[in-house]
Parts: sequence; structure tokens; C-alpha cells
Amino acid sequence: MKRRGFIVGRAVAWPLATFLVTAFWTTLVWSQPPDKLRRVGVLTSGFQTDPVIRQVWQALIDGLRKHGWEEGRNVALEGRFSGPDGTRFHGLAAELVALKVDVIVCSNSQATEAARRNTATIPVVMVNVTDPITSGFVASHARPGGNITGLANQAETVVGKAFELLREIKPGIERVAIMYGPDNPASVTALKYQQDQVAPRLGFILQPIPVSKPTDFDDAFATIVHEQPQALHLHLPTVIFTHRAKIAAFAIEQRLPTVSGFSSLTHAGLLMSYGYDPLANWHYAASFVDRIFKGANPAELPVEQLDRFQLVINMKTARAIGLDLPPALIARADEVIE
Repeated sequence: MKRRGFIVGRAVAWPLATFLVTAFWTTLVWSQPPDKLRRVGVLTSGFQTDPVIRQVWQALIDGLRKHGWEEGRNVALEGRFSGPDGTRFHGLAAELVALKVDVIVCSNSQATEAARRNTATIPVVMVNVTDPITSGFVASHARPGGNITGLANQAETVVGKAFELLREIKPGIERVAIMYGPDNPASVTALKYQQDQVAPRLGFILQPIPVSKPTDFDDAFATIVHEQPQALHLHLPTVIFTHRAKIAAFAIEQRLPTVSGFSSLTHAGLLMSYGYDPLANWHYAASFVDRIFKGANPAELPVEQLDRFQLVINMKTARAIGLDLPPALIARADEVIE
């Protein structure tokens, strides 16, 4: 009888013990703090309300989600937007450093330089930078050596192709104005390459048109009207990006063919662009953030070169300036804006 009681007692006690242990561990697991919320600082040109900025912001969010980082659950984004003034990047980068974000994503060379000057410890991911080695951001593409890594563009490919496109749409073009940012190191580097390498090879005469701030546009437009170039090529410092619609309207009024390396300018009314897909770039930049969050050292995380190019043509603008584009060129376009 006692033995039976022992067996029965053990039979009852064993599932009870199992239940209690299971309940204990379940309680323990659920009482653990959730995954640490990581904070990503985003330093970019323009305004938060700009449709282009909203699109690249969403591309970054989508890229992070692809790697398991969901906004509001385990990652938060802290955006800082320079508006038309690239000199604001330094102060905005300082704000992100003060917030102790886990990584800073930078849209261009000016933003990356501002981040570099403000921190040597917080990882920085470049989205689209011209010659990061010459700029002093990294020691080499294979081994960056510091706290900066990310995506570098192939500016020489883009600016060379832009000039070839101008020659293709209008074989007699020789005089080309270049609107650039004299206070933007990447823009200055690209201009020098155009002057030293591309223009002599293709037989172009270049006229630099510097624009540093919004008040410079009056003089820039007056110079273009006076000098009568046959085409206009645009770089993309912050001030040009934020005033892209104004520039496009002026060029259409002057019946001036325009080209750049940025589809956002073509969507704003420029004639055409050959360059990188910004949404794909921002989406892919999230993979660098993911690797850093998972323990990768940016000093040893190789810089990758952008290699996805797209040709975008604005046919509305072509008709507005009275330009008949070659059918073969239109057929090659990745996007045609009607």
C-alpha cells in the first residue's frame, strides 16, 4: 500500500514538476529584456518632406527589414536633413554623435566628411561617395582601416558617359557649362576629371558654373545666358539637389539640353541622366548596417563600388526644348518619362 502510494505520488509529482520547470523557464524567457534597440543616424541632403528623400528613406527601411531589422521593434532611425545648405552637415553630425547612435549612414561626401570630423568610433556607412581614398575616408577599398565603409561611386564612368550622351543627342555640341559645388570636395574632384580627362578626349570646351548657396543662382543663370553654352551638365551638391526644379525650368526656358548622373534631376525636368539607381543604393547600404550590427568591424569591411547604372530620359522636356532624340537612344533607356 505504501509502495502504491509512492508510485502514485511519484506519478503525480513528476508531471507537476515538469509543469513547474516549464513554467519557470517560460516566465524567465518572457521576462528577459527584448532585443536591444539599435539606433541608426541618417545624414542626408534636402528636406524630410522631399519626395526623393522619402523614397530613399523607405528604401533604407526596406533594406533593414530584409535583414531582420524592423523600425520600432529592434531598430530606430534618427534623421538629420541639411536642406539646401551643405555647411549644416557638421552640426547635424554632431547631434547624431551626441545621441550615441550605433551607426551613421551618410548620403554623400559632404555628409561623410562631417561624420568623420565628429567621430572616430561610431561606424559610418557611405551611400554614394566619390573617391573615398583621396577624400581621406578610407585607407583602401579592401581594408578601410577606420570607422568608415560603404559604397563608392565610379564618377569617371558617369561623367564620361554624360558627355558622350550629349554628343549623341546633338553631334555639333562643343561648349558645355558645368554647374558644380566649389565647396563640395566630390564635385570639385569630378570637375577636375572632366576638365583633365573627358573634355580633351571628346573635344569639349567646358565652362564651370559655381553654385554654393541659393543666392548664387542669379549669377549662375546670368552667366549661362551671356555665354550661351550648347548644353548644361549638373553635379549634385546639396544646393543643386534642393533647387533642381528651378534649374530645370530655367534650362527649358533657354531651350538648353541638360544631363546629369542623377535620375532625381531628370524627374524634376532635366533632359536625361546616366548614373546610379539611388533606391537600390540605399537599399543595399542596409546590408552594411546589418553586418556592423552583427559584429563586423568597419575597418575590415571592404568598400564596394556601385555598378548598377540606369539611363533615364524625360521626353516631356525633349519636346519642350524642340529636341528630337535618336530612337536608338530612347530604346536603350531604362526609364522614359512621358
